[in-house]
Amino acid sequence: MHNVMLHVTGVLHQLGVIPPGDSVATRVRSKGESGLEAEFTDSDGRVQRLTAGGYFESGYRGTIHVSIKDDVVVKNKQDVLLR
Repeated sequence: MHNVMLHVTGVLHQLGVIPPGDSVATRVRSKGESGLEAEFTDSDGRVQRLTAGGYFESGYRGTIHVSIKDDVVVKNKQDVLLR
C-alpha cells in the first residue's frame, strides 16, 4: 500500500509505504469524537479509504489492530477505554 494515511477527527497521520506482509504502529490523538479511517493508494493507482476502527475521543487510551488484505479490512481488534 502506498501513501498510507490514518484519519481521526482533526488529525491526519501519514505512514507512507507499507509493503505486503509488513506492519506499522503509530500513536494517534483525536480532537473530539472519532473513529479511525485508513486511506491508501492501491496497486491500480486508486485511492481507497476504509473504516478501520470504532469509537474514541480525546483522552481515551488503548489500541486498535487493523489488518487489510486485498483492499478490505479483514481484522479489527479494539481495546479502547476512557482513562
